[in-house]
Amino acid sequence: MTGTPSRTASPLAGAGLPAAALAALDAAPVEARSLPHSPATAAGVRTAGLRLRDLWLPAVTLDEAAVRHNLDRFARWCADRGLDLAPHAKTTMSPHLWSAQLEHGAWGLSVATVAQARVARSFGVPRVLIANEVVEDGQLAWIRDSLADPDFQVLCLVDSREGARIMEAALAGAARPLPVLVELGVEGRRTGVRGMDDALALARAVAASTRLTLAGVEAFEGVFPQRRDDDSPARVRDWLDRLFGFARSADAEGLFSGVSEVVVTAGGSSYPDLVADALSEPPGLSLPVRRIVRSGCYITHDDLFMERASPLRSSAVTDPLRPALSCHARVLSCPEPGRALLGVGKRDVSFDIDLPVPRALWRGERRTPLDEGTRVVELNDHHGFLESTSTGDAAPGVGDVVELGLSHPCTVFDKWPLIPVLDSEGRVVDAVRTLF
Repeated sequence: MTGTPSRTASPLAGAGLPAAALAALDAAPVEARSLPHSPATAAGVRTAGLRLRDLWLPAVTLDEAAVRHNLDRFARWCADRGLDLAPHAKTTMSPHLWSAQLEHGAWGLSVATVAQARVARSFGVPRVLIANEVVEDGQLAWIRDSLADPDFQVLCLVDSREGARIMEAALAGAARPLPVLVELGVEGRRTGVRGMDDALALARAVAASTRLTLAGVEAFEGVFPQRRDDDSPARVRDWLDRLFGFARSADAEGLFSGVSEVVVTAGGSSYPDLVADALSEPPGLSLPVRRIVRSGCYITHDDLFMERASPLRSSAVTDPLRPALSCHARVLSCPEPGRALLGVGKRDVSFDIDLPVPRALWRGERRTPLDEGTRVVELNDHHGFLESTSTGDAAPGVGDVVELGLSHPCTVFDKWPLIPVLDSEGRVVDAVRTLF
């Protein structure tokens, strides 16, 4: 299926996806603002002999060792708990990184939209869970056509009778029924059925359909505040108890008669441990249960948001996930004491949850770690405001480079169509494409 990787194939991607599809992606030129020559190809970057100092700044890069560690660490974490992993593909929208995740045993990929599912299928992803109810006619037509492919499995969510009726009408003539998961929601928050009685009524309607098959139940606990220092974890635990409660009631009524196993899935990147706990209890069903978490941010982790929330954060375990995304930005101006302007802004890095955190100051080849006295306080489109209490040689100066740690990887990847991958010596040893 995968073929033989070429000399210029991504070593990080491995053989999780067909080699031919990745090779075509590798050969496609793309505008790449952090590279000294553009347009560029991923294959060309891998063989160009570049180093970090050759990149045009600002530049977002991946740490090869950290990504490999995170892939292995989270795969082991899931296996130790008897969980399957369907990582959320929207985090990276990178077939290279999807391939690495599948090579490390991912059951499939989760996506937020049918457009993302279409990209995943085009690269040979064998199984996709669309974590939304689909009610667009054109998108349902794509799902209907994909059901004719025996090598591709697609599932989606349902949270209303109206949605189920729209799906049924659009799936006329499909080669097989569409497996759907009833989504359980939280009052006042995002999608999903609010009450258990309504969820079971919806399940009965789906089970009676000839074009839909009730395959299980889904929830997303990420709608709760994603923090560990208040009552949020306790609220998440209580709410996750509904998953098996629904599954047992639906099973008792024989509503899963069209499947050989029941899918029970939840899990963003903040509370997969609480999901693991909720799914560890004996399910008490007449069918086997496939327990799936859908965490996506683990592959790069980060310096702030995930480092506060993940169960594999450095303050909680001895073998934590590692931040794998960095941005290097040049000091452009020091217009007044204690203030420096960096050549990096909202077009380059995430800012929706936290501003970037300065890790180190580079002056030539010398790297000096920075402390809390230096911080980013504001971002414009292309400028970052850096405040520093350092003085003398330790103060950022024009021409210096600041190494930034980032927060929330989902809103970093979409800004960079080609991302260099660095080894521990600052050599560019790989490059990954993103397809947003």
